[in-house]
Amino acid sequence: MRGKKAHGAESKLSEADFEGDTDRGSDRKFINSLSRGFDILRAFKPGAGPMGNQDLSLATGIPKATVTRLTHTLLELGYLRYVKGEAKFEPTESILALGYAVLSNMAVRQVARDPMQKLAMAQDVTIALAARDRASMIIVDAFNANSLSSLHLEAGSRVPISTTAVGRAFLAGLDAEERAFFFELLRSKLGDDEWSSQRPKVEDAIAQVEARGFCYVEDDWHHGTRAVGAPLKSMAGQSLKSMLCGAPSFAVTREKLEGELGPQLAHMCRQLSPLLR
Repeated sequence: MRGKKAHGAESKLSEADFEGDTDRGSDRKFINSLSRGFDILRAFKPGAGPMGNQDLSLATGIPKATVTRLTHTLLELGYLRYVKGEAKFEPTESILALGYAVLSNMAVRQVARDPMQKLAMAQDVTIALAARDRASMIIVDAFNANSLSSLHLEAGSRVPISTTAVGRAFLAGLDAEERAFFFELLRSKLGDDEWSSQRPKVEDAIAQVEARGFCYVEDDWHHGTRAVGAPLKSMAGQSLKSMLCGAPSFAVTREKLEGELGPQLAHMCRQLSPLLR
């Protein structure tokens, strides 16, 4: 299963999606040291603070001696900063340039910003656009109503695939072969017992998308939140993202999400689909 690849550009399943599979000795074109350098950068999490070489080794599974060489290289390149008082490292602003290049060239994001913001402000909800990153979804743009605090997403926020409306909508947008690969990825990440409990909910969400263009999720990710999600797929089927609309349970009813906001979100995705490359 792991040796195969799905076909969609953004949905492709690779060895790196599986924990500890960053070494590809059979791929002569694959540069393991480069892969490990990115693993170091990915180990830093929002709000977690600086990390030392031992912390990074534990987080990535890379031997500490190798981590020491990688952090030195990243420090020299300007992507890490050394925090002297703690003998640890933290990412620098230079990394933002890499992310900005992605966002600024994403045509669908530029066009989606205005309708996303209008819907968020008019309905007092959070609206977000997300893309798959390994076994999770990463938010590439979001608008949050001013009154919301318990459901606040920003560009760069990471959310689970299997328990969120935006993640389940992404899975619904895959073809059967691709979806089988992602189910295996989720089983590998979550474990058999956890995946067995989540899979029926995921399959129900997929059936919802097939029937009405969006899925509804309540409490599965964060208790006290409700959301709908819809897939956003390119016309050629080579690129796949998804969108969500949600709010704390006290701020929006299920009836409004399913009867009004879900159809609006699905319609927005259909309108944006031609812009997705």
